[in-house]
Amino acid sequence: MNERVKDEVPDPEARHCYCGLWITHPDHFAGQDLPRGYCGHCQSCGRPGHTRHFPGASPYTGSWCDRHYRQLMFVHPLGTYGQFFWIVLIGLLAAAYFLARR
Repeated sequence: MNERVKDEVPDPEARHCYCGLWITHPDHFAGQDLPRGYCGHCQSCGRPGHTRHFPGASPYTGSWCDRHYRQLMFVHPLGTYGQFFWIVLIGLLAAAYFLARR
């Protein structure tokens, strides 16, 4: 029975989430109306997601679906790639401003 449960649960090491509790303490998720293989509800849209660390430089743990987790990673100013996106965008806007003033 435990081997079958392991096949249905995503690897928590790969996602860095709390899905491993499905194997060790499945009763933890019993009252949360979560389908097997998910460890939280997305705080942006409410769909089943995964509880994990914020994707960037912020000391915050939340729950997001894969779509909103990637969106945070690329768009949020503290996201892993969002930091570079906003720095480049601000640099380009500053360069355009100073070039327009010439």
